[in-house]
Amino acid sequence: MISRILIVIALVALPAAGIARGIHYGAVTDPAVLECDRLHWRGQLEDSRLCYANLLRDETPAATKAEAAWALNNLKQANEWFRRAMAENPNDYATKVRWGDLFADSHQNGEAMNIYREVLAEDAGNAFAMLGAARVLVDSFEDAANAYLEPLMTGQVPGDGAYLGAWLLVARVALENGNYDEATAALDAAGDIVADSAWPPLEIWALRASLDLLTEVQDDRWVQLSLQYNPNYGGIYATPAHFYVITRRYRDAIDLYQKAVDADPGLASAHEQLGINLLRDNQMTRARQHLERAYELDPFSPRAVNTLRLMDSYSTFRLVEDLPETAGEVPVVLRLHESESAAIAPYAIELTRDSIDVFTRRYGYELREPVIIEMYPDHEDFAVRTAGMPGLGILGATFGYLIAMDSPSGRPAHQFQWGTTLWHEMAHVFTLEATDHLVPRWYSEGISVFEEWRSGPNPGVRIPMSVYSAMKDDRFLPIAGLDEGFLRPTYEQQVIVSYMQAGLVCDYIDRHHGAGKLRDLLIAYRDGLKTGEAILAVLGVEPETFDAGFAAFVAAEHGPVLEQLDHWSHTQANIAGKIAAEEWQDVITLAGSLVEIIPQYVEPDSPYLALAKAHDASGDRAAALEALEIFWRSGGYDPAALRRLGNWLVEAGRDDDAIAVFSSINLVDPLDSELHGQLGDMLLEAGRAEEALREFEIAVSLQPHDMATAWYRLAQAQHQLGNVERSQAHLLQALDVAPNFRPAQRLLLKLASGEDEQ
Repeated sequence: MISRILIVIALVALPAAGIARGIHYGAVTDPAVLECDRLHWRGQLEDSRLCYANLLRDETPAATKAEAAWALNNLKQANEWFRRAMAENPNDYATKVRWGDLFADSHQNGEAMNIYREVLAEDAGNAFAMLGAARVLVDSFEDAANAYLEPLMTGQVPGDGAYLGAWLLVARVALENGNYDEATAALDAAGDIVADSAWPPLEIWALRASLDLLTEVQDDRWVQLSLQYNPNYGGIYATPAHFYVITRRYRDAIDLYQKAVDADPGLASAHEQLGINLLRDNQMTRARQHLERAYELDPFSPRAVNTLRLMDSYSTFRLVEDLPETAGEVPVVLRLHESESAAIAPYAIELTRDSIDVFTRRYGYELREPVIIEMYPDHEDFAVRTAGMPGLGILGATFGYLIAMDSPSGRPAHQFQWGTTLWHEMAHVFTLEATDHLVPRWYSEGISVFEEWRSGPNPGVRIPMSVYSAMKDDRFLPIAGLDEGFLRPTYEQQVIVSYMQAGLVCDYIDRHHGAGKLRDLLIAYRDGLKTGEAILAVLGVEPETFDAGFAAFVAAEHGPVLEQLDHWSHTQANIAGKIAAEEWQDVITLAGSLVEIIPQYVEPDSPYLALAKAHDASGDRAAALEALEIFWRSGGYDPAALRRLGNWLVEAGRDDDAIAVFSSINLVDPLDSELHGQLGDMLLEAGRAEEALREFEIAVSLQPHDMATAWYRLAQAQHQLGNVERSQAHLLQALDVAPNFRPAQRLLLKLASGEDEQ
């Protein structure tokens, strides 16, 4: 086992790596380097290695040696030669840009951007520095890359090679966004430039193969041309595989990445992605093999290192398998951290089974493989599991039959209802598998959000204030372009806005186009229709007409709210001040006015919470209880508020409602041993011994401070169920912890004497 830490690695700290230098399209002009490059690009690998090695041995300039070392995968040596070259000639901007490219290709985007900016500060028209900066920035949420791309695309900056690189970048982004006409035009432009040069067309062919794949053109001519040109060019498979991943066709991506490493066994990035996608398919052994190989070839790759570290941590996880009770059902397998397994597994299995029943009936699709659910108590572990890198903002991800998500301890409890997240991801399992992974992202997310609202464990339409603001500012996207809000957002909140818009679209379809249309759209996507075609075929309207109808629906449903957003914000600020000043009657008045505007608003700043606080402080417990009960029944899940509500319901003699409230808290925070004990006591009192037993078993697994009471409670439940021997065993465990624990002594004596305490 390799010792690893979560990394983004510094270039100078590591030995030789295995990153093949990319095609540079004129960024290098040294004839000696270009001769070696020609051999490499043609697949004459041994001859090219000898050529580069000779450049390192000969009396060649430092910049030449840097390129040679890079081509030979000795990145540390290349870095040192670039450093020496810049010391010899600080104004050699071409070499400095290539130094930045080295950093970019070795996953050091920050260092690369620093170099590009330094060059542009001195040489504002440096085309290759602009291209390098655009490549680094193109995947950011900002539109910053355009500031560098536009001068290249409009001919304001000379340089055919950079111009070609810009077209290829535009083509890639267009393919990722599903803009196939734009991608075609960009590739045509790139092809015209290459035709008049000695540069290899390999990247163009790889992107054309990707375009054919995405548009379902059955033509392998680009593969054949590439392999004739260079039989070792793994990119002809790896590039299309990238687009399979983007469209969530992970098994198809696995097949292509395997072909990529077969063609070029030294292609580290393909081994890395093959390993990551094999892991998404739960092929653990093969995944590790390719990730280990990626690490050997490229120890700079943070994704390979981080994913291997994550796999090493699986020794602290437990597998919990729920086998089907009837024919036709699929197994449910949980991978949970050993510290949380006993507490989470019962609820997760129950929720998963319920979701399978609901979605099977609703969408007419039966699952065919086991469902695997992984929960991570460390959010960064979940991020690595999902994308290979920390810093991911989402709560869960579905790769087909495998779900990865934060565990209840992965986020603060008031921010995360894990039961709803699991329900959301289970909807993804159905939409992905029912469509052979052809469902567009917006529709898969839309159904998941919609099902949260109408059938999840915590139902209710929950729309954040940021989404209302987007509605007011007319930031919703047309239906045919809604995927772009997920894939390439242009402002900070656009992803969450797109989630909510997609959910509202599904709500609109269900309410205005009839029951069953959501299912029919899935069938249309499975049959290969695109969104515009599917809307027309299933709903009988053009996309533009659909957009108009949806806009009218949003205006009718939420227009009054949008008109009062400024009032809402102002009032919320006033409420905070009034609470601080303990001016409770003013709080009641102000919060009450907000409830009238959005009765279903149960976000963390819900006015219901302010109302409850103010009423309770004013001595009106009944009104406080009513406010919290509405908050809960509308989908609110703040655990502190729900604990308060549950206790107030107990005081009011409403034990059944209190049990329901306390039970719902377990779908937010199932790791509170005291809550499990309290809930178990109430269930036992209500004669629901089986349910009580589950709560007491969970309480024991969480190792509460008072273990004697925890064991005693288990004994009581077993006694009520008629399991005398188990009851006695738990009593002895209680007495082992606290020998003088009188309740345990008394019950043990009664059991020993044969008396029936019941």
